[in-house]
Amino acid sequence: MEYVSRAPRSPLDGLIDDLYYLEGTPPYARLTLPPMPAALLVVNLGAPFRVRGGTDIETTEYADGCVITTPTRAFEFGYPSPTRSVGVHVKPWGLAPFLPMPAVELCDRPVTLEQVWGSSGSSPGSHRPGTSRSGDGSCANTPATRWTAGRCRPIDFLQERQLTAR
Repeated sequence: MEYVSRAPRSPLDGLIDDLYYLEGTPPYARLTLPPMPAALLVVNLGAPFRVRGGTDIETTEYADGCVITTPTRAFEFGYPSPTRSVGVHVKPWGLAPFLPMPAVELCDRPVTLEQVWGSSGSSPGSHRPGTSRSGDGSCANTPATRWTAGRCRPIDFLQERQLTAR
């Protein structure tokens, strides 16, 4: 297993603890990530991994990657063998400048990269084959907040926030 971690230079060092690359056969099939006061962004470069968060009974498969902001509950990562990914360990406030919604809205629920930032070249509601999809693509597991209430659509429910004036 190869794990390479690098601290970023200024000005990103104020937002990010480290960037990492992970490749190889993991020494464990599952890793429990405890609650922590930071965010995590994982870009998957290999076979899909699975995440089970908080009180969820089922795991969700992530082909492209996921974002988890400030988890207050443990998460279980299931790594494929072999695995390959790059990731960012973000300071507690570090994702805020990059998110189209308040980070607290993503607390305790991993979401796909596509759900947060959308997918390039796709129209609203479309889904590219081979990319991640949380659950059935509906908003059933999305907590209603002032940003998502009435706006929730499959996959692109957060993308609309980017298009609205702040």
